[in-house]
Amino acid sequence: MGNSIYTIFMPREAFSRKANAELVSKALLHLDIPAEVNERHDIVVDNHKVSGSAYKIISARAYHHGTMLVDANTANLKGCLSKKYMDKSGMQSKGVESVPSPVTNLREYSYTIDHQQFCESVLKEFEREYNNGVSVNPMVIDEANIQELPEQVEKTRQELCTWEWMFGQTPEFTHTMDNEFEWGHVNVFLRSRHGLITESEMTTDSVSAHEVTVVSALSIALKGCRYSEQAAQDAIDKISMEIPGLINEENKAIADKIIAWMATKLR
Repeated sequence: MGNSIYTIFMPREAFSRKANAELVSKALLHLDIPAEVNERHDIVVDNHKVSGSAYKIISARAYHHGTMLVDANTANLKGCLSKKYMDKSGMQSKGVESVPSPVTNLREYSYTIDHQQFCESVLKEFEREYNNGVSVNPMVIDEANIQELPEQVEKTRQELCTWEWMFGQTPEFTHTMDNEFEWGHVNVFLRSRHGLITESEMTTDSVSAHEVTVVSALSIALKGCRYSEQAAQDAIDKISMEIPGLINEENKAIADKIIAWMATKLR
């Protein structure tokens, strides 16, 4: 892929976006690559981004996930990040917006740089910064020795796979969407915080009892559901439990079509 990925996992009180980025930037300087950290804490070379970061701060821990473009296909990268492939229509978030930036590879500044060199240089800088320059022996994890990891590592891995970890701290955002069905138009407004729908409003211009019943019931039941492609199905299941018979053979097809449509919008 031509791209290295690194993670810095540390106590929350020791976490610093700038310090972590500068650690990696110094590692590149030792490889004679003129890297620096800009005001957004991105690592750049000649004002071209070579590394981007994402952060997760929770409880007593902080995670800094970073990428490093070593020898990636930048044309493909730009295509993947093109706005035409990033449909965020109808969404407004309080999260930190990504800012488009020109990118380049480390290979443009060093013919010999590769993943191994990058890793070794970052390790050396980590030793200088956090271990008084004393060498440490890195542990290489593969399928052969994964069972030898401390029990706490497995517990942490399991935690990172939970819905609560992946979505439970999501910043508040709103999502508006609409669709034209054969029986009428539907408008949906959702507000989500920490992965849960905290506010929902669904309306239709249909005057048929079946459509109005399903839409009105969903408008109420969506509140409290997890924001996911399963949200509408979860809401229908909630309705069926709380008001048995409200969703029935006469209106089930209407509910199914709304469920299928919303699943494509909430992925």
